Amino acid sequence: MDIKNLTGGNLRTEGTPSGVKPRAAATADRPSTPNTPDAIGESVTLTQTARTMSAARDNAGNVPFNEAKVAEIKFAIAEGRYPIDNQRLADRMLGFERLLA
Repeated sequence: MDIKNLTGGNLRTEGTPSGVKPRAAATADRPSTPNTPDAIGESVTLTQTARTMSAARDNAGNVPFNEAKVAEIKFAIAEGRYPIDNQRLADRMLGFERLLA
């Protein structure tokens, strides 16, 4: 989907998206708890993929890195003496673009 040219009848600025029915508002005559006796104590089982993604999210803040090396590179960039391989950079950018296509 090209997000640069969003036009047409499916674009709304307020309310619900086109084609989506709004949920009925909660009323006082509706029970606030499930009316089936077996609904209490239900369980959810996560797939292995979901467990892996959850673990990755939890560990994302604990990624080890070499602070001294990062500081050295930042300093070299600030001084203008960090070498950049333009061909390698372009190849990597094209490879990343191919992954998105």
